[in-house]
Amino acid sequence: MKNLVLISFMLTAFFSFILILNHLVYAQDSITHTVGSPNTFNIAIASDWGCKGDAEKTAKNIQSHYPELVIAGGDLSYKGSSACWMDIIAPFKDKTTISMGDHDYDDTVGGKVGAVHDYLKPLGMTNTYYAFNLHNVHFLAIDPYVAYGPNTPQYKYVVNDLKHASTDPTIDWIFVIEHVPFYTSPSKHPANSTIRDVFHPLFDRYNVDLVFSGDNHNYQRTYPLIYNSNDGSSPIISKKDHRNYADDKSGVIYLISGTAGRSHYDITQQAPFIAKQDDTKFGFLNIDIKSDKAIVGTFYANEMGPNYNPISDTNHRGNILDQFTISKFTTKGSQS
Repeated sequence: MKNLVLISFMLTAFFSFILILNHLVYAQDSITHTVGSPNTFNIAIASDWGCKGDAEKTAKNIQSHYPELVIAGGDLSYKGSSACWMDIIAPFKDKTTISMGDHDYDDTVGGKVGAVHDYLKPLGMTNTYYAFNLHNVHFLAIDPYVAYGPNTPQYKYVVNDLKHASTDPTIDWIFVIEHVPFYTSPSKHPANSTIRDVFHPLFDRYNVDLVFSGDNHNYQRTYPLIYNSNDGSSPIISKKDHRNYADDKSGVIYLISGTAGRSHYDITQQAPFIAKQDDTKFGFLNIDIKSDKAIVGTFYANEMGPNYNPISDTNHRGNILDQFTISKFTTKGSQS
């Protein structure tokens, strides 16, 4: 009888803990599922933070939109420990997940071991590549600083995860998180052709919708892109609409949001596959997931635009730098 009471208590505590996490469940060794999907919810994404005033403004900007999940896409404190960055994100720390950047490994005392201790443990994480579901969205985080070539553990994990997610009837969207740009207009850091050539074909095969990156300290959004096996640096633009995309098989949109506050990197020209770019504003990318199989992406700058009119511009329109919509009207295709 005592054993039954103990088991009942442990199960109650476990499910209470899951509810506290707002149905966000990490899946580092297996595929897990969440229960329930609200009519609409939103997530926030920003990379390349630092610990100065602009990063604090980004955190307040994020808070004002009440996201259910915050994704910090690498290069977080730029210091020997995570302490100052953890202080900045304290109001939403319990709903934050991260991907690793090079500065998180290189700057942290103790290197990779120190980064795991300083960044992962305080957020309740155990691995630098992982996956989880939040309602009807599947998230996959890739670590570009851990071996990812074919036959590596990370590559096998990614393939297995995407296979499951792409055929899961409860999942409408697949988002990938990682730090280095697959595609970029000319800026400080060029596109990483190695990781692009390994993973973009997989993203096409398994109907990945969005890929969130950073490293370049600016904002960039591509058109929906299909991998070009003849020239990986010149992707195939599947739809050259600047803002509205319909059809589940319209390619992958790659987003750089290295705008959390560290600094700005100049963009010297606009690549033909880039739909929108900016190298002057700090802020974050918000993704609203709607109940009608649509998502709306909005970049909210920390400061209002120079022509902002508080009387005529309502609902934060004065600080919207970019906005796009994806709607799905078809079912998922078959995967091989």
